[in-house]
Formats: sequence, structure tokens, C-alpha cells
Amino acid sequence: MELTTLKSRSSVYNYFRDDCNIETDHGIYLDVKLNDIDFEKLKIAVKNYIFKTLELFYSDKDFVDSDNFLVDYEDDILSLPNRTPNGAFYPKKDNINEYNIVQKEVNNILMNERIGKNLKAAANVTVRVMDGKLNRFKSRMYATTKLHSDAWVGHEGDAVFTIGVLGDEKTTLEFNKPTGKIAKKFFEPVDNFDDGIRLFESMEFIGNLKFGYATIFDHGCLHRTVKLGDGIRVSVEFGIIVKDSDGIRNNYGKNIINSKGKSLPYENIDDILKIGKNRFVDATETLQECYERFKNHSYDEKPTSHISDTIV
Repeated sequence: MELTTLKSRSSVYNYFRDDCNIETDHGIYLDVKLNDIDFEKLKIAVKNYIFKTLELFYSDKDFVDSDNFLVDYEDDILSLPNRTPNGAFYPKKDNINEYNIVQKEVNNILMNERIGKNLKAAANVTVRVMDGKLNRFKSRMYATTKLHSDAWVGHEGDAVFTIGVLGDEKTTLEFNKPTGKIAKKFFEPVDNFDDGIRLFESMEFIGNLKFGYATIFDHGCLHRTVKLGDGIRVSVEFGIIVKDSDGIRNNYGKNIINSKGKSLPYENIDDILKIGKNRFVDATETLQECYERFKNHSYDEKPTSHISDTIV
């Protein structure tokens, strides 16, 4: 069956409906309440990943490990060189051990919530450290504060899996369902998220990111980061391809290549689930090398980086 129309997308997730404890179901948007112990382990792993990066890059400063570290060291965190304007917090050689632990804890959640058994493939986890204040990057082509689908930047999978983990819940993600007339090219890439607004007639608000929940939102689900001048929000996210699906354009396994000649961006789920246990990924550069590469960067051109560019 061709699963590229919005009406048919909901059926892709029937495996989750059968096996998982779905709390909210909007067809192309599902919420699963996490086990408290698993969520706490993930929070600790993500905090250690960010805090270790602070200590390593600002080696001349003393940082106090506390529950308020995102507030106390907000400026330092937002200035770290491994953080992109859209908040992606990429692993480097210095903090790769902590990143592997984050991936391991996410994998445990996938298995314990019976989500992993219903996946064909997944991307590596991206930790996102999102500033709660609008800045000069809000007008970038692919600024996450603009309403968008991840299909519009070329994602080939089915959906994004995300968990709100730390920080200010008011710096949230907003989810919407397209309604009315929807263009046949809805799932095709665009040059600017602003161009995607012409691909649908109207939309219905269906929810915000909730901490302690796994949210699965299809590439047919419109979303955006909401910034109201509040604090940092930290989440984890990655693309997924569901069992018996080949993604929104039926391209999985057809040698999709990124700018560095690397297959984009999914791996067999069995290989992903080994990370942090009997498989460990490495990074392509150090924090200092990353700083030197971007210290004079204006970030004006179209962004092309992905987690798959930063690890090996």
C-alpha cells in the first residue's frame, strides 16, 4: 500500500497501538508515558553529557553540579561550539563517552516501552538544547521556530521520536495536524520552511511536548519550537522507520547519500540498539576543532549538518 498520503499515514503506527501504552492518539501524533525509573536514568545521562561538555570546553572555569545548572550556566551552555543555531548538541571526541550513555538509555526506553520491536530502522539520537529566547537566527531558512515538517528538509523516514527531558517546559514544541486541502507535494523538500505554508490549507492544534513522555510524530505532523523568552529546554530526538514501512517516499534501503558520501540517516534498528552496550560510536572531531571551524561562521547559508555527519 502506498503510504504517502496524509489520510493513510495513521495506519503506519498500528503496531504501536497494539503493543504500547498509548496515552494520546491523534493518528499522526502519539504519546507514550514513560516508566519513572527509565526517565530518571535518561535525565541523568543527558545532564552528564551537557555538564561534561561545559567542564571540558571551559577548562579554566569551575562549575557546580546542581539541578539548576541550565539556569546558572545558560550563557556558557548556549555558546558551546557543538551546539547549532537550531539547538542540536552534537557529540565530539571529548564527550563521546557521555553521548554513548545517552543513546544506551534511549535504547532501554525503546525496548521497555515495546517501541523498538516495532521499528525497522532509526537514526542516532540528537540531544537538542533549545534557547527559550528569540535571536537573530529566527529568520534562517530552516529555523525550527517556523512551522514545518521534517520531510521539508529531506527526511525519508516515517516519523520523529522525541522526549522532553530537562529545563523549562514553556520553551516547548507545538504540534498541529494539517486540515483542508493538502498539496500532493506536501512531503517533498522545500528551500525555506516559509515555502511549505502553501502546501496545506489550514491546521488543527493537537498538543505540546510533554516531559516524561515519548512522543512519536509523523512527517505529516506540522510542528515548531515555541519561544516565549523563557529558559533552556533539553530534549532528545531521532528519526524512525516503522516495521513494514519504507518511509514517506518508499526510499529506505535505496542508497540515500548525504554531502559527505554517507548513507542518510538511518541504521537497522538492531545495530542502533547495540550502542552503549557492545557497540560504541566515535566522533569526527574535538570540541576545539569544532570551535575553530565555526568561530567566524555567520550561519547564513542553508544548514546541512545532521547527527550522521558528526559520528563514525
